[in-house]
Amino acid sequence: MSGKSTQILDGVLGALRRLNELDLDERVEALNAVRQALHEMSPFTDEPVDLVRWVSADLVAGNDYNPNSVAPPEMELLEHSIRSDGYTQPIVAFKNGDRYEVVDGFHRHRVGKEVADVRAKLQGYLPVVIVNQGREGLGDRMAATIRHNRARGKHAIQAMSDI
Repeated sequence: MSGKSTQILDGVLGALRRLNELDLDERVEALNAVRQALHEMSPFTDEPVDLVRWVSADLVAGNDYNPNSVAPPEMELLEHSIRSDGYTQPIVAFKNGDRYEVVDGFHRHRVGKEVADVRAKLQGYLPVVIVNQGREGLGDRMAATIRHNRARGKHAIQAMSDI
């Protein structure tokens, strides 16, 4: 890093050390604000994954159109994976006011909300990215859910027909 970059980084790190003085909710809020500020300066600002927010699990809800189903053995494997490896993929969501509706990651969201030891480890928060602006309509969200699911695996035929 250049001397100028090092100076900037030293100043930022000095300020960030003060975050430890905050309680959990204030610290998460402050970290999300810092991430937002970095995102606004990022050359990758158009990419949702450039800004992963930690959101209260109670503010995140599944959608009512997900055609993907996970059998109990695979759900147990997902729980094991999250326990062992942590969240390696954020939940993709649509933001509506202060609430979030899952576009992709329905089952990851369920594990984080419903599995007691995972919820405790995450202190009641979930990693969330927001779909791109302009992709927020119900049809866009449904199409994004299908694209994400189809890229990974099987769909239930009846559920796809319902959509």
